[in-house]
Formats: sequence, structure tokens, C-alpha cells
Amino acid sequence: MRLLGVELNRYRSRQAIVLLVLLGAALAVVLAGVTAWDTRPLTESDRTEAAAQADLESQRPALRREVQACEREPLSYLGPEASAADCADALVPSAESYYPRQALDLSSVLNDYGVHLAVVLLGLLLVAAGTFVGAEWASGAIVNQVLFEPRRIRLWLAKAGAVGVASTVAAVVILGGFWLALWLVARSRGIEVPGDDARQVVWHLLRAGVLAAVGAIGAMALTMVFRHTVATLALLFVLSVGGEIAVNLLPFEGAGRWSVGNNVFGWLDPRHRYFDASIDCAPGERCRAIETMTHLESGLFLGVLLAIAVLVSIVWFRRRDV
Repeated sequence: MRLLGVELNRYRSRQAIVLLVLLGAALAVVLAGVTAWDTRPLTESDRTEAAAQADLESQRPALRREVQACEREPLSYLGPEASAADCADALVPSAESYYPRQALDLSSVLNDYGVHLAVVLLGLLLVAAGTFVGAEWASGAIVNQVLFEPRRIRLWLAKAGAVGVASTVAAVVILGGFWLALWLVARSRGIEVPGDDARQVVWHLLRAGVLAAVGAIGAMALTMVFRHTVATLALLFVLSVGGEIAVNLLPFEGAGRWSVGNNVFGWLDPRHRYFDASIDCAPGERCRAIETMTHLESGLFLGVLLAIAVLVSIVWFRRRDV
């Protein structure tokens, strides 16, 4: 525990890491402000203009003829239980259809912005983890640390624990602050947050915290192998960009399942669906190229990648000269 505390102090003392975490926090603050502004309550002017647009649309001759035709044959237009009185409500747009913005909805925010904010923040924490270890290799500080603690596996585990704990705390605090701010905004506007939406956000936070630890430890493990932060970042870039291209070129169906990006979003997104270019649907054939990624599938995939990176890193650090 003492060695872990020392590594945590080293982690938080790195100026570059502090700046990366502050950048993630600033991004969360800006996005929370933009979301609050884009979902601000409607003014009386907004409602009046929407009502005028709806009334103007209802006066169109083509729409009036459509309503009249529906009233003559409501069953063919609206189904077996419809009546002529339902035609106007079904075909004529209401004023709500012309509202310039929607009310704040945490479930919609999670699907539209929340997952992408988590991905960007996790990317910053990966860079921070690589910088933490890469700077020690560049300065030669790792040599003194090995002299102080000759048991290399213990030293490796302490560094992994430090980046894992620090990254998890940073991710949960920043993302938690983002969602807390939006919850307070919703409460101030009298918007009731459904229990299902609140549970989705809580589980999203937990998954983001776990992924922050996994990603940070993986980035640290790779940097312990390459001994250069730039090499780690280059490999991660190749996996995130080149890997996506390579997956789409694999000569078998279902290759999108092995995309790193799909698995990251599948772990964070409550209902992640992706287009799999490897599935070739012939005309008239009953198949679909839109697949669903479950949390279990994503977790197993990312866990295997982490296990490989950790195993290679520990063996390499233990046997290679410092």
C-alpha cells in the first residue's frame, strides 16, 4: 500500500496529467452548459410561432383533401379501430411538432452526448497513463525506482494500481459532475426524472469507471513495453483508425464484432447498434447489416485485450534490462 501511495503521488504531481484531467473537466462543463441551453424552456413567443406554423400548415389544400379522404375511409387510413373523428388529429400537425427544441431528457442526452463525452474523456486518461510511465522512462527515474524496489512485478503492479485508481476516480468525478449538473437543471425546471433513466445513468457511470481503469492500465502496460509514450499513442491510433479499416476488409461475415471501437461503444452505450459492412445482403434476401453489441460481449473482448497487454508487459519488464 505504501508503494501504491507513492505512485499515486507521482501520478498527480505530473503537470501534463493535471492539464489533461482539467481539459476533460472543462469539456464536461461546456457540454453541460450547451445541453442546458439547447433544452431551455420554451418562451411564449416560441409557442405562439409554433401555433401559427401549425395553423398555416393545416390550411394547405393538399392536406385538407387528405383529411377529407381519410374521413370518408378512416379504416383504410388509420386501421380497423379508427373513426372519422381521428383523421384530423392523426394527419394535421400539432403546435408541438413545430417547437424549436425539446425539453431536457437524460435518456436522450445519454444516447446523444453522454457516451461520446465518456469516450473523449477516456481517451485523455489513456494519454495521461502513457505519459505517466513514458516520462519516467525518458528521465531515467525508472532506474532509481528499480534500485529502491528490486521486485519488479511489485513495482509494475503499484504503477498499474495508481493509474487504474486515479483514472477511475477522475472519470467518475467528472462524468458524475456532468450528470449531477443536468439533474439539478431538470429539477429546477420541474422535470421529473424517471427511475429507469436514473438507473441507466448510474450504470453508465459505473461502466465508464471500469473502462477508465482498463484503458489506463492497458496504456501503461504498452508504454512499459515500448518505453516511449509516442509509440503507445501511435499503436492506439493504428488500432482505432487502421483497425476499423482492417476489420471491414476481413473476408468473413460478422467481422464488425471484433472492432475495438464497436466494443468500446458497446460497453458504454445502453443500446449500441452498429453497421457491419462485412455482411452482404443480396436483393430479396432476408438478412440485416445492423447488429447489436451487448455489454457482456464488449466486456469479454476488452478484458482479453487487457489480459494480453498485461501479460506481455509484465514478462517484458521482468526480463529486459532497465
